[in-house]
Amino acid sequence: MSRQKEGKRTGSTPAVPPPGGPACPLCAAPGGKPVSGRACRFFRCRRCGIVFNSAYRPLHYDERYFLDDYRNQYGKTYAEDRDAIRRLADARLKKILALHGRKPPHSALGLLDIGSALGFFMESARDAGIGRVRGVEISRYACDWCRRESGLQVANTPFENAEFDETFDIISAWYFIEHCEHPREVIERIYALLNPAGIFAFSAPSVFGPQFLFDRNGWVESHPEDHRIDFSPASAVRILKRMGFRAVMVRAAGMHPDRLVHRASPFYRPFSLLYGRVAPLLRFSDTIEVYARK
Repeated sequence: MSRQKEGKRTGSTPAVPPPGGPACPLCAAPGGKPVSGRACRFFRCRRCGIVFNSAYRPLHYDERYFLDDYRNQYGKTYAEDRDAIRRLADARLKKILALHGRKPPHSALGLLDIGSALGFFMESARDAGIGRVRGVEISRYACDWCRRESGLQVANTPFENAEFDETFDIISAWYFIEHCEHPREVIERIYALLNPAGIFAFSAPSVFGPQFLFDRNGWVESHPEDHRIDFSPASAVRILKRMGFRAVMVRAAGMHPDRLVHRASPFYRPFSLLYGRVAPLLRFSDTIEVYARK
């Protein structure tokens, strides 16, 4: 993304700022629209439709993220949740391989997992027979754990600084893109690293879901400060196709009917059954999975 040139100043006349909110970090369109209140730090791009955080601040991911922080949220550490994460990884990989279309054996395929954490998705790829499995992870704790426990090849560096002498058939990034300060450059680099007909698969928060649409203030107050952008299913498709991907599939990932009807309500059970059928069709959820073919 190129920097905008500063306008010249004459005398003491101050420079006039562009109208509206700040520029979009994905498409660079100026004049983002606040999503809530006059002093809101979140803006919706009028061109591509993403929501972005104008007060974004990156955080440091040390072992506490995988131990204390994860336990506080899920009741166990990241490593202790290995079986559940592996089941999710296996399901995601099955969708990727189906979209790629390559029949077994998969030994000729290469996969790069960005933000690979403790390497559980990489384990799934290796166990599925994928020949080259690589990871990139900024947490030294996670890299050391992955190398020690799984023997997988992981580079301990930000993706933006990682050096590659190979290209890949599959690149995955589970809950990674939203953390990037310059998401457009990241997606452009991913596209360049993919082989023709390669698959880019990622998950991300969605603003086409119950919390953003029905509890806007709660969404604003709880939004992590290290999340730069949030997609909707439509904006994800629009952006990726503009950036060169030929086919894009989006599916709802997190189903939370209790965010609309309380579990104690007598209407919760029938509502949750209906929600479970309708939400996937509409791709209505607080998180999404995206599968794009180059």
